[in-house]
Amino acid sequence: MTETNETPHLRIVRRFDVSPQVVYDTFTDPELMQVWWGENTTFDIDLRVGGRWTIIRREEETTYTATGEYLEIERPHRLKYTYAMPQFSPNIDIISIEITPEGAGCVVTFVQTGEDIANELRELLPGSISASEAGWQQAFDLMAAAWEKPA
Repeated sequence: MTETNETPHLRIVRRFDVSPQVVYDTFTDPELMQVWWGENTTFDIDLRVGGRWTIIRREEETTYTATGEYLEIERPHRLKYTYAMPQFSPNIDIISIEITPEGAGCVVTFVQTGEDIANELRELLPGSISASEAGWQQAFDLMAAAWEKPA
């Protein structure tokens, strides 16, 4: 958790041994997104500034829906979009992903801002991580595991 002007936001920095293009495509190509969203997921992606996206994931008897709009698209270095889960909250957070080349790999800086993540982070006990951070870290772990598999 990081604080800017007293508004908490989630910031995760990870290094991967793949090109920025591979990371970027794993955030934008539905076939590659399956790696971290799972098999029971459908994607409706309109990858352009102002384009909308919807992701629907089914887990047993529960259906989760995430929606948003692309705000910035600079392949393969930057992606910024809104993120909402209307079944849980009427609020909309912002996700910013910066992908910086480093050697043969890259560094990904992920930032989530907005009312929902700020409230989640304010409620944390010292030394613990939020459910959102745990979920995003799991997604990054799943991506890294897929990239390590032989082609």
